Amino acid sequence: MSHCKNCGFPLPEGAEFCPNCGARVEKKPKPQKVSLMSIGKIIQAGILGAFISVMVSSLSPPGIQLYFLPSFLSSIIVIFLFRARRLEEAVSIAFAVYLFADAILGGIIFGSVYVEHLSLSEVYRGYMLTLFDIVMYVFNPVSALIAAYVGSMLTGGTEVKTEEESSYRAREEKEPGGIIYLYSIQTNPRSHKV
Repeated sequence: MSHCKNCGFPLPEGAEFCPNCGARVEKKPKPQKVSLMSIGKIIQAGILGAFISVMVSSLSPPGIQLYFLPSFLSSIIVIFLFRARRLEEAVSIAFAVYLFADAILGGIIFGSVYVEHLSLSEVYRGYMLTLFDIVMYVFNPVSALIAAYVGSMLTGGTEVKTEEESSYRAREEKEPGGIIYLYSIQTNPRSHKV
């Protein structure tokens, strides 16, 4: 049997307020059963997102550097398509998209350089790295987190509520200020608020 933290009075099962002093009873949260997206689904989402990202990159006009934008947009699209409502799932999908897209694009670029028997210095001849390039590549992982957050918000939010919070909110909406307030008046005779 549990006791009131305020006065030490033995509490009946399911009490929300102490019958002796009227203090609110703090309930221990029940462990949640959370079903996370399987690794197979995350890999499928990553491959689909990488395909979209590679298509966007390959269809862009030559000479225009898109940096993280193809992966960013495809991450949001795939998170929405796979209905990843939890932020953890959305982050996993976004990083899978970025990882697979970078691997595929790197394979295409380095594979074509290898097939044509060119050196990297010949391919990037005359290209001077700028501060903007450095900032964009450093921002790449941060953009994956932003894409995950935006994608999860589009599918229904990142907030996870316990069953108890959901049922309390439903009761509160049905009878605003009713059930719990009336219960506290009945169990706390010292309270004269009506």
